[in-house]
Amino acid sequence: MRKIQNTFLAALLVVSAGINFAACSSDNDDQNNVINNEAQALTDEQALALADNALFEYYHKAFGLSFIVETFTSKTHSFEGEESADGPLISRHELTPTNVYFVNRWYNKNSAIANANEAIEKITAATGVSESTKKIAIARAKLARGLAYHVLVRLWGEVPLYTTTNGDTKTRASIDAIYTQIVKDLEEAAEGLPESASLPSVPTKAAAYGLLSRVYLDWGSNPLTYDQINAIKDQKQDPTPSYTPARLQKVIEYADKVKGYQLNADFSTIWGKDNEAKKDEKILTFVHDGDAVGTGNHQVHCSWTFGFNVERENHLSPAQDSFLAAWDKADSRRDVSYIDELVNPETNELVLFRAPATLPRYGKFVDRGSEGPNDCYRLNDLDRVELRYAEVLLNKAEALVLLGRANEAVAPINQLRQRAYGDASHNLTSVTLDDVKNEWGLEFVYEQKEWFNLARWKDVVKDLESVAQNEYFDDSYAVAGQTGRNGQVVNAFFAKTYKHLHAKYDNREAKYYRFPIPVGKSGESLGITPQNPGY
Repeated sequence: MRKIQNTFLAALLVVSAGINFAACSSDNDDQNNVINNEAQALTDEQALALADNALFEYYHKAFGLSFIVETFTSKTHSFEGEESADGPLISRHELTPTNVYFVNRWYNKNSAIANANEAIEKITAATGVSESTKKIAIARAKLARGLAYHVLVRLWGEVPLYTTTNGDTKTRASIDAIYTQIVKDLEEAAEGLPESASLPSVPTKAAAYGLLSRVYLDWGSNPLTYDQINAIKDQKQDPTPSYTPARLQKVIEYADKVKGYQLNADFSTIWGKDNEAKKDEKILTFVHDGDAVGTGNHQVHCSWTFGFNVERENHLSPAQDSFLAAWDKADSRRDVSYIDELVNPETNELVLFRAPATLPRYGKFVDRGSEGPNDCYRLNDLDRVELRYAEVLLNKAEALVLLGRANEAVAPINQLRQRAYGDASHNLTSVTLDDVKNEWGLEFVYEQKEWFNLARWKDVVKDLESVAQNEYFDDSYAVAGQTGRNGQVVNAFFAKTYKHLHAKYDNREAKYYRFPIPVGKSGESLGITPQNPGY
């Protein structure tokens, strides 16, 4: 195992020092969440570990987000296990509150919030901690809480809002109240975090500012409330977008506060084991040291589950190859984002990830460098990229377009395009919202953005309707053994792809702007009412 790069995993050591961490209780009983926060002596290391335990809870199971924000779109499907398993059920849009990916994401993010609440209270009251460390530790805890709440509000809308260890974990708060708290946490985190750090895995002011640009873009695009979704839940069309200009202006202001970062000249150098410590573009990353300590990056595992074996079905896979086929080969992002052929270093064989056997693989979390693709998927130890400068540029460009200042969006969009093509030959002279959406799609393949973007744009139903244009939606792919429209014999993989595409199309409804409030880890009701519309 490689050397731990920062203090995040030091949280694991604090348990042996006798400090008990808060987590979501199995029955969400407020009394069980009360923590003894009387002043106690802590070392600087213990204070940082308390805060970093909240960050650890936020990210160490973050792979599960892919099964929601990637799989619940036209671009990705899941063949993890039997068709009755939780991954395929999400892929086919057959959702229940018991689905493990909803249960675990809810528990995971609420655990981060509970641990952040405890950390803030204990560190604030602690003796023995230097004022400089106290400031940084509390800032990290607030960053973790803001991150966790942003995931919760985007997936479930009105959720319980509690910022103390004895807070109310059952009563749903308004969308605006939750976003107000997220902004407060991230702004206060920015005040306490350092200006810079030697590694992208250490939170800085720039990380908080970049996250604020993300949060304000979502909030400024007027997320749908429970009542708005309830009114359209059965409709097979999207609601009309609307915006709050003052919040969109904040996107620009915070994006401009992100200083000291730039795009990597070579897109491929963002990714892979050899590039983890590089921070030119990466503003915030999270360290993964592999499955041996339960912290493996399953963005690796789920996209490259069986390595070079094209006969095994990946846990997550592109649902189409038409997007790759249409992608300009001169765009350097293409061959990093997808793998449709790759040499197996153990056999020196060129392996093709194409029809009629399979579809391409997602490529960003498959190491092409010193570790190599085989060890990469065995170890699952590539770091997770939470925020990079490209997102800050796109946040700003989108806000500018929505504010009617599209001429100012040309520069940030062209920074991305010029990096992608190596020169200015493909730069745009004007920018529309569709251009911005297109750049999001090209830049952030398999980076846990897809459904979040669709929900913000009010394009969720439109996206699901688009699967009807997918090659494998054609009825000739319905049964394994018959000849598909491409002239090849249909195998079980493509027959299953056909089934998932039709399920996505048939099940498209506006209720999917929210997901069902899940049950607890033991299958118990969490006591949060009402359930989201349509579930």
